[in-house]
Amino acid sequence: MNHPQVNQLIQQWANICTALATSHTRLIAVSKYTSDAAVQTLLDAGQCDFGESRPQNLRDRAMKFPHAQWHFIGPLQKNKAKYIGKYAYMWHSLNDLDTAKLVAKHVDGRQLPVLIQVNISNELQKQGILPEELRALYTAISELKGLEVIGLMGMAAKDGDARAAFQRLRKLGDDLQQEYGTVPELCMGMSGDWALAVEEGASMVRLGSTLFDSYNATHFNET
Repeated sequence: MNHPQVNQLIQQWANICTALATSHTRLIAVSKYTSDAAVQTLLDAGQCDFGESRPQNLRDRAMKFPHAQWHFIGPLQKNKAKYIGKYAYMWHSLNDLDTAKLVAKHVDGRQLPVLIQVNISNELQKQGILPEELRALYTAISELKGLEVIGLMGMAAKDGDARAAFQRLRKLGDDLQQEYGTVPELCMGMSGDWALAVEEGASMVRLGSTLFDSYNATHFNET
């Protein structure tokens, strides 16, 4: 019989999926702070996309749960590029050409979908290229064998104007569409601002605490 926290996790996931259904927005369940049991619970319920921010953790979970789609969402050190090339279903945080070239060397027999991370929050400490650098990097990555640029990713400032930040990313996506003729994916919105992101055109949202906090609070405190 299911424990109450498991039922709560499934219900929360179902509620979010219902909210995202009308906009056809894809849910990336950010599983980096939760257990394998929680991952299995959502897999059994029908969730297929999960996000990890540490390369080795992505590798380990991709091997343990090969039927899930593992998205790498964190900053990437060059010496960990092989894990992303081999095991990631999608790479969300591409922001420099040199690291991209290293990842591409480890992609074998497929095209790895990638999102270019753009700094849309105007915070110096945030990862991501500046908006004015996007076109040059987009063009350079598009020429790399093994990688396929499918869109953009950006994060709003925690205490800033999230809607304005998301509008910035959407405008960049619109500009790419006009120039290259393809509709880019827009990954924007996390647990604190995902509803705004959906309103502004997000095709993917990444949710961790919204999904897992209640489960983690009970599960990890069990004896």
